[in-house]
Amino acid sequence: MSPWAVLLAAMTAGTAVSLIGQAYPTLAPYIRADLGLSLAAVGLLNTYIYLGTMLGALPSGWFTDRLGSRTVMIAGTLSGAALAVAIALLARSAWVFIPFLFLLGLVVASATPAGSQAVAQSFPPERRGLVIGLRQMSVPLGGALAAMVLPAVAYVAGWRWASLAAALLAVLAAWIAARLYYESLLPRAQPHSPAQRPTLRQVLRERNILLAAVAGVTLPTGQFVMITYLILYLKERYGVPELTGAALLTLAQFAGAFSRVFWSWLSDRLGGARKPLLVMMVGLASLSALLLAWLPLGTPLWLKGLVVVLYGATALGWQGLHFSLLTELSPPGWEGRVVGFGLVFTSIGIAAAPPLFGLLVDLSQNYALGWIAQAGVFGLGAWLLSNVVERSWNGPRVP
Repeated sequence: MSPWAVLLAAMTAGTAVSLIGQAYPTLAPYIRADLGLSLAAVGLLNTYIYLGTMLGALPSGWFTDRLGSRTVMIAGTLSGAALAVAIALLARSAWVFIPFLFLLGLVVASATPAGSQAVAQSFPPERRGLVIGLRQMSVPLGGALAAMVLPAVAYVAGWRWASLAAALLAVLAAWIAARLYYESLLPRAQPHSPAQRPTLRQVLRERNILLAAVAGVTLPTGQFVMITYLILYLKERYGVPELTGAALLTLAQFAGAFSRVFWSWLSDRLGGARKPLLVMMVGLASLSALLLAWLPLGTPLWLKGLVVVLYGATALGWQGLHFSLLTELSPPGWEGRVVGFGLVFTSIGIAAAPPLFGLLVDLSQNYALGWIAQAGVFGLGAWLLSNVVERSWNGPRVP
């Protein structure tokens, strides 16, 4: 079996899980009108999903290391489809909606450890950044597909039909992934003899793993603030129609998808150093958030689109480098658990950022303050990452 088939399977399944995970924030204007949600409550759509992801991240990594990435990948995709159907049929109030969002978060947690382990074990180290970047490209691709398809379905038939459409796409993705990825490409790595094998606590308390993981709290905040609020921001501040805003969100998601592949490829070309490019990218994301804060009311649509795409290319470009860094900091055979540990922290950021952003805007009646706060969060992330000492492919540490 070709390693590229494994990569394609991981991307297909990851795109479907990402689409379902981002479907409901993307459909926020329609869900808000149907269920009568406040602006801060709209931000909680992501919070409930990623509370589930936070709690499911380490178990997902453990199941991936124990059962194999293929099993976890396909089971997670089919579970996401089932939940999307249940949401469409049963979520008639916010109180019924919330438990389903939490369960959806448990499913979302399965995609990153399984997909990252599958491609990391299938390719040599000198291609690892590129292929993990391509795998992580599925996250914004899923978001772009959600923004491109689901609001249009909701506009014509309602958001519940859009949820059913997401479920159908996930079932198709699970079938494709199962056909492409039908066996383990390489034998499972045995990290050490039983006497030498480190404990989970020892691994997760290692300074560089801890720094890289904690920095992950800050990294996804801009992405999910954008997914949740960009369409509302453009409509409420500039009068941009929802479908036009959805088109700009789609462009930003595509920019993020291709950006993370480019930066990951470049890190391979530079000898596998992930940290310098990651710190630079997060710094650029901070500057992009400030540009969004300072857009004047009379800004033409094409310039708004350019700023949104620039923000997408920077604020969404971190995942490939970050999960490559975590994978390479982990002992052999622990990749799923270390990536799952990192996912705990990224889930905290995803869960906290949208409602805090919405609350800040609600209290101040000023979106600019929200974007300025976002820039500060990115600055903190860049500082934490700058203190990580990463390992080269051959083992010695490099500054």
